[in-house]
Amino acid sequence: MITQPCNVIDGICVFHDDIDTDHEDYPAEGLDVLFQHEEEHFWFVSRREFILKYLRKYIGYESKLIEIGAGTANVAHYLMQNGYKNISVGEMHRNGLKYAEKYGFVSRYQFDLMRAPFEAEFDAVGFFDVLEHIEDDEGAIRQIHKLLQPEGYLVLTVPAHQWLWSRFDVLSGHKRRYTKQALRTLLERNGFEVMEARYFMMAIVPLLLLRKMVFAEKNETRAEAALSIHPFTNRILLMLTRLENSVNAWLPNVCGGSLMMIARRR
Repeated sequence: MITQPCNVIDGICVFHDDIDTDHEDYPAEGLDVLFQHEEEHFWFVSRREFILKYLRKYIGYESKLIEIGAGTANVAHYLMQNGYKNISVGEMHRNGLKYAEKYGFVSRYQFDLMRAPFEAEFDAVGFFDVLEHIEDDEGAIRQIHKLLQPEGYLVLTVPAHQWLWSRFDVLSGHKRRYTKQALRTLLERNGFEVMEARYFMMAIVPLLLLRKMVFAEKNETRAEAALSIHPFTNRILLMLTRLENSVNAWLPNVCGGSLMMIARRR
């Protein structure tokens, strides 16, 4: 159920047009940077493939999904290409939703999650590398719980381990990184039952530690710098992370650059 009126602007259902483009959680210009890199960069490619692999275990192709904090809708587009047709995208910045239009999305919603305009509306919510940007992560999880159908699913990814914290996290607007236990506790105390919890991007943990040192020495001021990568290096890292994805279920689930959880609304 939609609980608030919206204004349709350029085909986008706009609920909260008062959001600052330089929002402290994530500025609108960051989405323009993402659009330049996410189609080919190994991290984005490998992550969306990993998400699809586990999402298929729990969520049927006919389910009504929304990706919240969808950015340019790159992940949602990949899911749509692989069988999920009933997908909406939600984003607080309209420039991201204009990119989503290029991917063919019709149901595009501009809103602030903390004032979510839905109640018991969706079978599943995708929330990919968004929670770490939100100061009140507990409030964000409660809002997602509200907009899900009973026994609906939340699929989310976050950066893992505070000991991997670097200047890149600061420049990216992250508030924290998560451990498996911390995220599980957050979800369980806000009405979710965790069904799957997996670390991934294990293979690049040494590179993340190296990035931590390099960024500290360079005093870099742009997160975009960390997304620039030589094509040959990108191919090697994509091969490596894809190999890891294929055997992830058999690897020790104790460490990784990222963390994925799938939880069901109680």
